[in-house]
Amino acid sequence: MINEELASLILFANIEPADNFWAYEIDQRGAEDVYQRIISGNYYLAKPEILKLKDSIIQTDVEKLQIEINNSGSSFITQASPDWPTCLADLAKPPIGLIIKGDRRVLTDLDKSIAIVGSREPTNYGLQLSYNLAKQSGSAGLVVISGGAYGIDRSAHLGALAASGKTISVLAGGVNRLYPADNRKLFNEITQSGLLISEVMPDVSSQPYRFLIRNRLIAALAKTTVVVEAKFISGSIRTARDAAEIFRPVFAIPGPVNSALSEGCHRLIAERVADIATSLDEILEVITPLQLR
Repeated sequence: MINEELASLILFANIEPADNFWAYEIDQRGAEDVYQRIISGNYYLAKPEILKLKDSIIQTDVEKLQIEINNSGSSFITQASPDWPTCLADLAKPPIGLIIKGDRRVLTDLDKSIAIVGSREPTNYGLQLSYNLAKQSGSAGLVVISGGAYGIDRSAHLGALAASGKTISVLAGGVNRLYPADNRKLFNEITQSGLLISEVMPDVSSQPYRFLIRNRLIAALAKTTVVVEAKFISGSIRTARDAAEIFRPVFAIPGPVNSALSEGCHRLIAERVADIATSLDEILEVITPLQLR
């Protein structure tokens, strides 16, 4: 018997994240109803992609999906789960579900959280700033959220861990296909007190387009997003815009005017997408409710 949770898992395994049509349908109707509609042919099956999806869903072995998740040491959560991050409801294309690995209690601490993102090839200036900001954030009890990539992401995770803080890495691939592989030790450390989050099954590899898709999750999970260093056009700029679109405060740290890695931050500030930030205190002043200051 297919219930809401199993229907969510089946759709999760067969539908690409952030698909406009299916994200809306599942959000409005629920996974079980959408599953039944696909199977019964209530959708316009003349479209080849929907026929293909129906065949794929019919052939899906739910038990194999559950074994894949269990063997990876992770869990599958949906909107019906008690620790589902309700902040994801702000997204126009919310996830069908999430694969999580680590200490899931971190999900209850997202009211105090900060996303720190930036270039994969930062300067020493950027590395030092992101590390110190994350360390200070961890010491202040904030959950530090980033994407697990080289550069600013890695530095942010390390800074949070150095403060014995909690950190979340939102992956572009599955928890069994960690990318970049050189950060595998870091990912393992994160799971000890923090969390790995993925929007695909554990054995699914990262794809370039999924990095931009996962950025919306980073933006939605955090109370605020800080861009440390970024080129004029970059994934970090997309994360900042994703955050601004759902009315999250965005900050950018200014840098040397002759540095290409400061162009993205200066752009966000000039376009009034982000406020200038030079310290954690400035950020906390904006994101902390008056009664808690």
